[in-house]
Amino acid sequence: MTMMIREMFRKVETACHKRVETLNEIFNSLPKQRQKSVVVVFGICITVVSVMLVLNSSSHGYSEVGFKPDKIAMPYDIFMEDERGTTEDQLTPVGKMKGEIDGEFESFYVAVDNQGAVYINRDIEYSERAYNKTDDWKQISKEKLMEYERELHFLPSQSKGVRR
Repeated sequence: MTMMIREMFRKVETACHKRVETLNEIFNSLPKQRQKSVVVVFGICITVVSVMLVLNSSSHGYSEVGFKPDKIAMPYDIFMEDERGTTEDQLTPVGKMKGEIDGEFESFYVAVDNQGAVYINRDIEYSERAYNKTDDWKQISKEKLMEYERELHFLPSQSKGVRR
């Protein structure tokens, strides 16, 4: 079976090489001024698309373009709905923040409750009850979280947590 897959990939690779060689010959046959123009126009198009994607994903409005990237969400602008049937004592993991502040290493987990309040925990319990609202979880203001965000690295939760 792996031989068949390798052979299929070889055929795809050969077809791609032929198309690239054809485009390369066409491009190289153009006059130098036309080649420069094509490269500049291609670069401008890629730049416009990239800037448009970043601006659309970081703004709250919707794009008029056919594709809509996900909004870039940070912990301070996540408002949790009670869609998974979580109780009031259950927190939803957002991620972890770590780094150095004033020469001291900081590391803590970030979670939100179903009301959108932000909580941090510097000494998390690794169990099924890890995200139950206990005394280990300290509520912080969104302004304090923004301060931490400027100084620390944010690592989003990979396993469970905020889902779109």
